[in-house]
Amino acid sequence: MKRILIVEDHLSFRQALAKLFEWNTAFEDDVQTSTLAESRRRIGRMDGFEVAIIDLGLPDGDGTDLIRDLRATDPEVPILVLTQSTDPARHDRALGAGADKVLTKGVSVEEILGAVRELDKI
Repeated sequence: MKRILIVEDHLSFRQALAKLFEWNTAFEDDVQTSTLAESRRRIGRMDGFEVAIIDLGLPDGDGTDLIRDLRATDPEVPILVLTQSTDPARHDRALGAGADKVLTKGVSVEEILGAVRELDKI
């Protein structure tokens, strides 16, 4: 069973992403979290997943910290950052922390799906 981690604090956006992947990819299971603290707890208990999608703007911290934690736990998992931020410096910090790709939330659904498919093949 292919699993995807979705870390996004906006419920409707998170649920829409989960449905998008369910309908258009080989992912059969998703783990959804909305905060840095909840994500850290879930990462420690998980069997693993094929791709992680992380928002940078979480209510209790920065997603970049979670990227570092995830890299320490599972250095091989591909990480896509999907963020509202258009700040290149913030994108560079996420990439420096270990993200494989950064997209802004203004991109098309096709671009998000394409990025996840690409990262799933890493």
